[in-house]
Amino acid sequence: MNLGQLRTFETVVRSGSFSAAARQLRLTPAAVSLQIRLLERACEVRLFDRVGRKTLVTPAGRVLRDYAQRIVALERDAERALEEVRGLATGTLRIVSSQTAATYYLPPLWTAFQRRYPGVRVRLALENSRGVTERLLALEDDVGVLGIEHPPPELVLETLIEDPLVAVVPPGHAWARRRSVPLAALAGQPLILREPGSASRRLVEQRLEAAGVPARPVMEIASNELIKRAVELGMGVAVLSAAVVAREVEYRILHAVAIADRRFTRTLYVAYHRERASMPAIRALVALAQEFRRRRPAARRGAAGRPARHVE
Repeated sequence: MNLGQLRTFETVVRSGSFSAAARQLRLTPAAVSLQIRLLERACEVRLFDRVGRKTLVTPAGRVLRDYAQRIVALERDAERALEEVRGLATGTLRIVSSQTAATYYLPPLWTAFQRRYPGVRVRLALENSRGVTERLLALEDDVGVLGIEHPPPELVLETLIEDPLVAVVPPGHAWARRRSVPLAALAGQPLILREPGSASRRLVEQRLEAAGVPARPVMEIASNELIKRAVELGMGVAVLSAAVVAREVEYRILHAVAIADRRFTRTLYVAYHRERASMPAIRALVALAQEFRRRRPAARRGAAGRPARHVE
C-alpha cells in the first residue's frame, strides 16, 4: 500500500463511483481504476464489486475504509500543521468568485493577502454564484466570494460588503433625469438581466415576484460588460451592481437610477467549507476580509450602514 492508492480508494468510497472520484482527483477514470487494482493486489483482497452501474464496497473494503479515512485525515492535518510552522511561507490558496465580486471587490483583498503572504500562490476561478457554491461543496476550491441568500449548512459565510443594485439606462432614457424609481416601474421596461444562476438575477426575480411585478427579460447575458453595451445602445434597462457602472456613470455614458426598495441590496460574502475552517490560509484571508469591512466608510456600506453579519 502507498498513500496515493489509499487517497484514491478513500475518494472512490466517499464519492460513490470511479468517475466521480476521477473528477475530484483530476485524474482519468482509467488512472483511478489502475490505482485500485494495484491496491487490491497489495492487500490481496477485492475492495469493490460492480453491480450494473453501481460501485459497492466489499466487506474487506469496509474494513480498509475506516483506516483510509483516518490516514487521509491525518495527512491533511499534517499539511496544515506544517503551514502553521512555516507561517504561510508557501502553499496555494484556491479562490472561486462570481464575476462581479472578482472584478470590483476582490482585487484589493487578494492584493493585500499576497503582500502579507508573498510565498502563498493565489489561484482564481470564475463562476456565477451557483457554480461557486457547487465548487465549494465539492471541496474543489478553498474560498469563494459570492452573493447568496440561503447558504447550504456546509458553508460558513463572512460578510465582505453590502452591494446595492441600481437600474441602468442610457442618457436619452426618460429616467435619465431621475434619482430613483419605484420597483413597480420596472414592469413596463424591457429588462436585460444576467443569466440564470447569477445571484443578482435571482435577487431581482425574487424581489419582483414578491411585489407582484412580472419579470420578463428581453435579453439574458452572462457578462456585465456586454449588458452595459446593450443598455448603451438602447436595447433595454439593466439591473446591476452600482460598482459595475460607476465608471460609465462618472463619464455620463450611462445613468444609474436608485430603486426605491431598501431590499435591493445584496450581500457579498467570503465563504468556505466547514471541513476547511482550520486551514491557515483561509483563516488569514477571512481576517483580511474583516479588516476591510471595518475600514470601509459607513457611507459606503449600504443605505443603513449596517455592521458586518456572520452567518453560520
